[in-house]
Amino acid sequence: MTSSHQGQAPAANLDALDGLLEALTEVLDLRQVIDRVSEVTKQLIPHDVMGVVEISEEGTRLRLHASAGLPDTVSREMDVPIPDRDLLLRPWDAAVVDDVRQHPFLRLGPAARAGMKCAVSVPVRYGGRLRATVTFFSRSHGAFSAAHVPVAKRIASHVALALSHFRLAEEASARKAMEVQAQEAADRAARLQDRVRALTDELDQRSGHRRLLGESPAWRQVLTQATQVARAETTVLLLGESGTGKEVVARFLHRASRRRDGPFVALNCAALPDHLLEAELFGFERGAFTGATFSKAGQVEQAAGGTLFLDEVGELTPQAQPKLLRLLQEREFQRLGGKGVRQADVRVIAATNRDLTKAIAQATFREDLYYRLAVFAIQLPPLRERSDDILPLSEAFLGELGPSIGRPPAGLSPGAREALIHYRWPGNVRELRNVLERAAILADGGLIEREHLAITALVPQKPAPSVSDAPARVEAPPESERATIEKALVAARFNKTRAAQALGLSRAQLYVRLRRHGLE
Repeated sequence: MTSSHQGQAPAANLDALDGLLEALTEVLDLRQVIDRVSEVTKQLIPHDVMGVVEISEEGTRLRLHASAGLPDTVSREMDVPIPDRDLLLRPWDAAVVDDVRQHPFLRLGPAARAGMKCAVSVPVRYGGRLRATVTFFSRSHGAFSAAHVPVAKRIASHVALALSHFRLAEEASARKAMEVQAQEAADRAARLQDRVRALTDELDQRSGHRRLLGESPAWRQVLTQATQVARAETTVLLLGESGTGKEVVARFLHRASRRRDGPFVALNCAALPDHLLEAELFGFERGAFTGATFSKAGQVEQAAGGTLFLDEVGELTPQAQPKLLRLLQEREFQRLGGKGVRQADVRVIAATNRDLTKAIAQATFREDLYYRLAVFAIQLPPLRERSDDILPLSEAFLGELGPSIGRPPAGLSPGAREALIHYRWPGNVRELRNVLERAAILADGGLIEREHLAITALVPQKPAPSVSDAPARVEAPPESERATIEKALVAARFNKTRAAQALGLSRAQLYVRLRRHGLE
């Protein structure tokens, strides 16, 4: 939509104007100079409002980049979808618009809302595509004609240069910011890993053992997550199969926390009969039950100022679960048989090898308690997913076992190493240590061979050509209580609750026998 208009726009002083515009466009942020550009160009192309509308990088939206002359009562914000993307593809050189309200683009902007009647608009192109438009608006009808187009194009060329510089500066700034962020992230990661190693070394030195040993990515991720959450008071839930080292990680969390100088108190929720669990956890008052001839503080009070570790928390009785929930929510509890409410100053770390979501579905575990426990959950990998750690752990365990068996073994034979690496380890790290203890005794100071390992039948073997589908022979264990218990533990993947059931014992009876045979 074009119209003729009286006279041509003055062309004098264009060279001087170019010099001024070049100086202005050296400023990288066009928004800082748009008012000045509008002011110095009014003598050549009279207008009430000047605007630069930018097309988004993906070519889907129109954004008001800068404007001059709009009244304060009109919002300068404009970020709208392009109504007709085909318009971007049509070649156009300039447009003199007689009625802004009828134009598909201009009617969407703040100039139309400010009452502008007509306009002259020219494209800004660089990098092989349409990038923006420079538009001059007037409140008067017929204020522009084709004679104003050359001046508008001259001005737009400088705007294009400024806009290009601005975009380059923006991209450089964004790259710099990303580089800074990447470096900061790398520095944080390095500091975090340094702290993980420092804490690992400290705990290993304090315990005299190397229980935190491991360089596999899965294990380093566990220690990294533990370090990240350690200094918070957040409740942590350690998940994983039996024997994966959940108590070791709990102690690591305690040593890395602000409560490191306080006590670390561990309670196995499956080790006590149901009627004694609450009394052990929360304490009891004299006369609370038959035989309670004195008052006793529970594990919650004993852990004051430190950490309470609840192992096998999935075995909590339905009666104890709401009391633990109250402890986590309100930080208070009552002794068994007591009336007064006591404040709890403990951080709770819980662990389980059960799938608590299934327990919730079976109505054996409270859903609200689960969410309180699992504020920050850490999944411990099974040993079969840490194959790179098996031999370093084995060497560390053998070094630890040496003094207790009198004659430390000379090492591991190549066959024993291969067997250890290829075994699936259903009992995980705990099973590894037990297998090595037995093998070290059998080796009697010599090299541990493959036949010393009580895992031979479970290691992948080449089938004998004369055997059809007969199962692999398993050597009968010695007929002793210890051997029977060990076999039951292995079969139950070191889940003591299931092992006790298989042996026909209560959990308390099993723990007595475990202590008797040194199998804890």
